Amino acid sequence: MFKSIDETDKFSYEDCVLTGIEKAEDGLIMDVEALIVRENNSQNTNFTESYAGPTAIKFVDGKITDIVKAGFKYYDADGRLIKEVPDEPVVKPQWESLIKTFDGNYLPALDKGDGRYTVEIEMSEDDGTQGNSYLLNIEASGVVITWDRYLNRVGR
Repeated sequence: MFKSIDETDKFSYEDCVLTGIEKAEDGLIMDVEALIVRENNSQNTNFTESYAGPTAIKFVDGKITDIVKAGFKYYDADGRLIKEVPDEPVVKPQWESLIKTFDGNYLPALDKGDGRYTVEIEMSEDDGTQGNSYLLNIEASGVVITWDRYLNRVGR
């Protein structure tokens, strides 16, 4: 088993798909697929970007502090702003039902702040187009990422 501790910046999330979120006694666990282990990760003996097999991202002592539906700006071909939609906080009573819809959607970013992590979830519509994006803010004492095997190298 491979175990990366507090190296969230040594992964690439561009192809990452969320397969589950669960509360654990000692934190919050996100199960993902298609996580890319960068060449500078302490657990990468291949020294090249490689896909990890099914992976668990554990936020140690983690708890979600808020969820925000990400806003956006829409421009025309000449760069003129046509529409602007601000970020919209999701009220806590809706969190549980919303989180259940995240499985199978992309997790393109995991950013680290000071004791706080921001996870982006990019939703897909039924027709395959991009839908809404959500930002989950999580307080945690650290992040442990584990996987059992490498798949193939990333071809770019």
